[in-house]
Amino acid sequence: MAYRVHPSQSPIGTKEIKMALANRATMVTKYIAGGTGDNIIPDGYIKTVEKCWLDTYVYSSSATIGTGMVIDIAIIPVGKKITGIEIVGVGGSTLSATSTNAISIGARYTNGVTNATQFLAATTFGALTVSGYTATISQFAPLCANTGLNTECTGSTHTIFVQFTAASPSITAGTLFFKTKYT
Repeated sequence: MAYRVHPSQSPIGTKEIKMALANRATMVTKYIAGGTGDNIIPDGYIKTVEKCWLDTYVYSSSATIGTGMVIDIAIIPVGKKITGIEIVGVGGSTLSATSTNAISIGARYTNGVTNATQFLAATTFGALTVSGYTATISQFAPLCANTGLNTECTGSTHTIFVQFTAASPSITAGTLFFKTKYT
């Protein structure tokens, strides 16, 4: 691909600049191909407005985060695509390497099916993640879903939840903030 630079924009006169062809993501390829037949872009992938389901959970010495605890964090309607899930500790609360917790993010469907690790496999706090970071939930860095994104809610409403697999006796008070994004 070549572009010409107008002489008024270049001190050396007209010059041809060559650029490498860009690689194309799936929806860009379909868009350029005209959007017909197999190239139709499904609704919700481009030219969409992202929505957020925001929620919180307050825990205390009488409502601790314990073994097998499940917190429902969002209910996403049929036909929507989940684009991101974040968990943040608010007000100084931190679940970190000093905790003995592991967490997963999953979905439960109205037809009775549950996938407890659809968006995040069980991740132990303090363990190194794929990107080399330590898994924590703090007010400074969210714990994010890393699989199953752009999943369309088909057939039934999806209840998104987080599940803790061990007790965390060192953390007895705080607030968790959840952001589930979808189109």
